[in-house]
Amino acid sequence: MTGGQRKKISAEGALLALILLAGCLVRLAALDRNPLGLHQDEAYSAYNAWSVMRYGIDSYGYTRPVYYTVWGSGMSVLYSWLEMPFLALLGTTVWAIRLPQAVLGCLSIPAVYGLGKEMGGRHQGLLFAGFLAINPWHIQQSRFGLDANLAVPMFLFSMYFLCRYLNGKRRSVWGAVFFAGLTLYSYALTWILVPAVLLLCLIFFRRRICFDRRLLGAALLLFAMAVPLLLFLAVNFGWIPEIRTGIFSVPRLPAIRTDEMVFSLSALKSRFLWLTAMLFAQHDDMWWISNETVGSYYYISPPFILAGFLYHVRVMIDRVRNKKALPLHFLIAIWFAVAFALGCCVDLAKYHKVNYIHIPIILYGVLGLTCVLKLLRRFRWKQAAAAGMWAAAGVYLVSFCCYLYSQASFGLHYEHYGNSPLSHMHWYRYEEAIERAEALTEGDIGIYGLNYVNLMLYKEMPPYTYMEQAVYSGDLAFRRVQSIGRYYFDEMPEDRAENMVFVYPYLMEETFREAGYVTEHVTECYGVAYR
Repeated sequence: MTGGQRKKISAEGALLALILLAGCLVRLAALDRNPLGLHQDEAYSAYNAWSVMRYGIDSYGYTRPVYYTVWGSGMSVLYSWLEMPFLALLGTTVWAIRLPQAVLGCLSIPAVYGLGKEMGGRHQGLLFAGFLAINPWHIQQSRFGLDANLAVPMFLFSMYFLCRYLNGKRRSVWGAVFFAGLTLYSYALTWILVPAVLLLCLIFFRRRICFDRRLLGAALLLFAMAVPLLLFLAVNFGWIPEIRTGIFSVPRLPAIRTDEMVFSLSALKSRFLWLTAMLFAQHDDMWWISNETVGSYYYISPPFILAGFLYHVRVMIDRVRNKKALPLHFLIAIWFAVAFALGCCVDLAKYHKVNYIHIPIILYGVLGLTCVLKLLRRFRWKQAAAAGMWAAAGVYLVSFCCYLYSQASFGLHYEHYGNSPLSHMHWYRYEEAIERAEALTEGDIGIYGLNYVNLMLYKEMPPYTYMEQAVYSGDLAFRRVQSIGRYYFDEMPEDRAENMVFVYPYLMEETFREAGYVTEHVTECYGVAYR
């Protein structure tokens, strides 16, 4: 290796380190305050992690279930298992709940660098890493401890190892199937995504695949990892009874959300239009996952994304016509095609529901940008290509700075607390109000504007207490808890309401005053009312 090559590699390593440092800072800084408050899905995943860690059972009494029951229609288990060491070290804090996702979001940057390096060399790897490091959607989903968000890094890791395998590094097949297996335990829709992508790779990249004992062993490993979930499906479709053992459980849920997946032509058309419109808009109504200010991929990206997509269409037509093998970066097209088709089957798709589609869209932006620059060079417009490269870098840097400023100055509206889209916060500062209510009475406490699982996590309520005292109502898929022991939520019993102490968000303060209650401000979000 010459001195010039060493300097080039050293410069690339320094640039990757800088990208990684910037990516880690924006994913870890003030993790407990942005997004502000604790979402109920984060709270339930953490509660089950704490419950299984301490009692060996979840909130419904299942011993280490392969799928949680939670609201009634289930939740994937992998994220809560990753939370356990953090909860053991840091307690049931927001930091502990969100750190696993944030750390995996940081690790996704070197993973996508490796993916790009396997597909097209170090320069492409750096571009992949740079675009992902500053991407608003990826930053925000890395800061939110939702179980389904875990599908993003797990499937990315699987695709990285798969690329290594397709490039002749045969031992990497174990990493590909291991992370593919873990992906299945992060989000139910990946039960379709993972096998579909792997099957299409088997078809389109068959010339790169070595059909030997190692591949057979890897396939058997993936099947073995999927067996508990296959049993779960068999139980919930009524083919076999639920399984309870002292080691693990396969629960029967009160309801499964199969009605969200529809395959009729009329439904597919409307959902295709919905998904396409959402992706072009680059945001939905969930401010903590998507970004309306600068766009989830940045509003300057659509031309590059479209160019990358058209490039792959051309590659596909050219290689099929000439009977040539497809380049390895066509894996992005397979990933996107399966993800988009799956997204068209989901009712009212949101950014978090189709989280598996965003990585290939971001990478299409990189491919499109490089295609435009190569096209300029082909026409011998080298100066224009160089200027275009620096202009694109400058515009993306300015967009990233605008994104950081928008996040730092993100408006919080306490007057709308309880309405997350308007207040820009989840459940926040309720702990002191609950403590104050408990100090005022040994009787019943009515709680408005707070999800019951946030109370369970804060009080570290034993799962046995919840199972014995919870009173349910509403849809089986999203069961609503009316009360747990002395705590009543939103709907109060008429025969007891007169003597209860209430915890309420300030939107309701005038209602209590008009009813003759004494109101007391406890935090910036909650007060207590009593007679």
